[in-house]
This record gives sequence, C-alpha cells and structure tokens, in this order.
Amino acid sequence: IAEALMLRSTQNPSIEIDVSTTSEPLQVAITAGGIAMNAIDKRNNDKDDTSEKFTMEESQVVSGRVVGVVMRMRELEELLVG
Repeated sequence: IAEALMLRSTQNPSIEIDVSTTSEPLQVAITAGGIAMNAIDKRNNDKDDTSEKFTMEESQVVSGRVVGVVMRMRELEELLVG
C-alpha cells in the first residue's frame, strides 16, 4: 500500500494507480496486483531468516487486500480528509 501511495504521489500519468476518467478500473487493479506481488516476492526473497515466507494462500489474501485498498484509495482519502 505504501508503494502505491508513493506512485500515486508522483502523479505520473503513465502509472495507472488511481481510478479516474483516464484510467480503467481493470488496469488499476492489474497495476495494484503487480505492486502487491513485487512486495511479496521481495519479502519472500529477503535474506532475513526471522520471518517465514508467505504461503500461496497468504500471498493471495495480501494481494487481494492491497488491490481492494488501492481500488478504493480515493474514497478512503475522502473519508480521512473529509
């Protein structure tokens, strides 16, 4: 989620991380899924032995939650700011 927020803050139009009139929801979901999988892969490949690798089920749950939050990011932002 932090990575998605950082990408969103750059306001780079080539990175579709926010549902808008120019970005299709499916493309945003695909981008968010890619961000989540990169973070999971990084954690699983980390040389630190203090944490266990995610199982496939855990990876799917984490990815789904990241996608869900990113898809609702504008709505959540309005709730927090408003």
